[in-house]
Amino acid sequence: MNEKRRQVIEKLLDKIQSGEIVAGDKLLPERRLAEVVGETRPVLREGLIALEAMGVLDIRDRQGIFLSSAREHEAQNMLQTVRGWPADTLSRAMELRQIIEPPAAGIAAARRDDRALSKMRECLEKMKALSGEESETANREGAYWNTAFHIIIVEAGKNAYLSRIYESVWAVMVQVVSVMLINTDPQDAGGRAVTYQEHKTLYKLIEARDVDGAKLAAEEHLKHTIAAFVRLGQIAPAADLFAQGFVGRLCLAEDVGPKNR
Repeated sequence: MNEKRRQVIEKLLDKIQSGEIVAGDKLLPERRLAEVVGETRPVLREGLIALEAMGVLDIRDRQGIFLSSAREHEAQNMLQTVRGWPADTLSRAMELRQIIEPPAAGIAAARRDDRALSKMRECLEKMKALSGEESETANREGAYWNTAFHIIIVEAGKNAYLSRIYESVWAVMVQVVSVMLINTDPQDAGGRAVTYQEHKTLYKLIEARDVDGAKLAAEEHLKHTIAAFVRLGQIAPAADLFAQGFVGRLCLAEDVGPKNR
């Protein structure tokens, strides 16, 4: 999570907690929010979308911005915790992604609704628009929409406990995905163009309710991401649970898997 977005999120949370920008369960209109928070509307929008992904807000078209729960305190705690994460956090986060994301993609394919599909399409549109840009800002924004896409998939499974577990990897992944996009050729595995196409494929499988296809596509995408992270020295090779047969298709094979380990 870049520092600017973190600051906006913290400002919004503080003002939500104080009641300054909330009337009942609804926030002030976006234009007024920008004035109170002291940010431009594009920057404010980033913070609002981030808080929606965290489960704090519910942004409803033509209706406004609503509190979706009383979890702003938990979001504050999560942001505080991020600052103290140890150096091996990314490796642990990637292990968690391998355990969660393929099954979650299959569940999303079975349970997704039109609202979830609409949010996924929004992420894809943003990623596509940013995929051809060569700038640090484009990489940061691309990383954000990349991560938001995966959060929406997990939430589409409509399992609040699973969503809560997955939120723990959210903030750290934005930072490291940005580094991956900056240091990877767009046409290589882990690059912007390839990553966009992989997300697009995953979306189509979820839209088609192809449970097995969505699980396999999520696994293949993660394998490419892991390879890029290992190449860049961002995670340890031992964090590749797929390669070791602990998760994924290998663990289902009769002659391959974590036997006698």
